[in-house]
Formats: sequence, C-alpha cells, structure tokens
Amino acid sequence: MKFLANIFLKGLLVVLPLVITFGLLFWLFNGAEQMLRIPLQAVLPSGWYVPGMGVISAFGLIFVCGILVQNYFTKHLFALLEWVLGNIPVVKTLYGSARDLMHFAIGNKEKDMQKVVCVTFQPGVRLIGFVTNENATLNTETGLLAVYFPMSLQMGGYLAYVDKDKCEWLDIPVDKAMQQVLTADMTAKNTK
Repeated sequence: MKFLANIFLKGLLVVLPLVITFGLLFWLFNGAEQMLRIPLQAVLPSGWYVPGMGVISAFGLIFVCGILVQNYFTKHLFALLEWVLGNIPVVKTLYGSARDLMHFAIGNKEKDMQKVVCVTFQPGVRLIGFVTNENATLNTETGLLAVYFPMSLQMGGYLAYVDKDKCEWLDIPVDKAMQQVLTADMTAKNTK
C-alpha cells in the first residue's frame, strides 16, 4: 500500500504544479477575454469580433500603460492615482498588497535585494537572508544591515536589523538563493 501511495504522490508532484500554472493562466486569459469582449463588440462593426481579441487587447493595454508610466507627465498622474488609492481605507490595503506582491514577483530583485548573507543566530543555526539596505538605521543605531528572511513554502518573511559583523556574505546569485529558500531546499534533484 505504501508503494502505491508513493507512486501517487510522485504523480501529484508532477501534475499539481502544471494544473496550478495552466489553471491560473486560463483564469487570467479568460478574465481578460470576458472583461474586454463587451467593449470590443460595442466598438467594432457587427461580426468583426473574434474570440481571443480580448486577450490581445489586454496585452496591448498593459503595454501602453508601461509606455505611459515612463512618460514624465503620466508618471505623475499615476503617482497621484496611487496616492488617492492609498488614502481609501479598504482599497489602500488591497491595492498596496497587490502592488507589493507584483513588485516582489516582477520587480528588480537584483536591485531591491542587493546581496545574499548568512546570519548565525546561535551555534548550528544559520539563516539565508537578503540585504535590502546596507546602511539601515533603527532608532538611534546606525550602520546596520536590513536583512529580509523569506519564509519557505509560502509568501511572507521577516525583516531583521543585523550588525554587519554578524553576517557572512555569500557569493550566490539572488535568484538562486531565493529559489533555495522558498522551496525549503527541496529541489527536484534532492527528491530522488
């Protein structure tokens, strides 16, 4: 029985990430299609709308927003819109969380998380962290490292202000170290 359960779990490890990935992509594409179908049908002549135009239009709108954000004038308009959204109680929390999540997922991790460090909290217990600020200040104490410790297998983490001499600088690319931490060092090569 244990043998069959083991085979099932191995199959689940292969199938579940695929289902989640493609299910999320389908949900996003279907949502874009449904949201933009009605405006496109209203603008286009009768019979011109073809399924898929909503997804293509969504990509186009996102690309145009990316171009507009680079423009000096519209950059300030988006900043004003962000300020307005940041002052509406419930919207502030939702928008801020979504923005931070997208920035974390897509943002420039090499810039935001400058270097990888290993911090020893007690003998035999070491954590990998990511330096977000090399000259942090906490109350009146200066010259600290702001180190972010993500939690494995979930979103979230902790920020710690650490003395520089307590950190061991690691020569690991940020993306490789982040993958190691977020997967709890359970990579495919280790599961054989």
